[in-house]
Amino acid sequence: MNDVNITAAVGKRKRGYHHGNLPSALVAAGLALVESRGVGALSLREVAASARVSATAVYRHFADKDALLAAIAAEGFAKLNAEFDAAVSAGGAQDPVSRLHALGSAYVRQALGHPGLFRLMFGSRQGSRARDARLNEEASRAYHTLEAAVAACIGGAANRKTISATTVAAWSMVHGYAMLCLDGQLSRYPPDLLPDTPSILASLIPKS
Repeated sequence: MNDVNITAAVGKRKRGYHHGNLPSALVAAGLALVESRGVGALSLREVAASARVSATAVYRHFADKDALLAAIAAEGFAKLNAEFDAAVSAGGAQDPVSRLHALGSAYVRQALGHPGLFRLMFGSRQGSRARDARLNEEASRAYHTLEAAVAACIGGAANRKTISATTVAAWSMVHGYAMLCLDGQLSRYPPDLLPDTPSILASLIPKS
């Protein structure tokens, strides 16, 4: 390699470091890989290449692959919370059950629209995930949004244990439905018999 080529290669590498916010760029690169090829295909080396930085630069911000996956999962829950907010805003002054149904539909849209990210968000990887403050914050916010909607449906007189049990039941139904859709398990149903998310939730909390 001559001096001109060396200079060009060094210049190209240097330009790769010009990120206003490298952690965000790395999360965005990792998110794109998860969306296109799934969690199993993600590697720090490939994320670094996609963001046009060295592998060493990745380790300055994320201790390991799990730490990066935790940050990507946090971004997924932030997107889910945005979906929840939009669903509630679009409904205006909804009655409580309609609001819950809208949240359930938003949850399923997130799953079907971003299957790789959705599987990461609810996967079983631990380690760094448990220590990621933003992930815990965004996941808790999503849960409490659902819990508040359930509480409004079953009435203020319900005790905490009943609200918690009903929230977990509603979450389980919608999450299970989303996973069945993602895994193609509902393809055997003819379109006119395939239930939608509101009808699934209505079996738990019917409209009055």
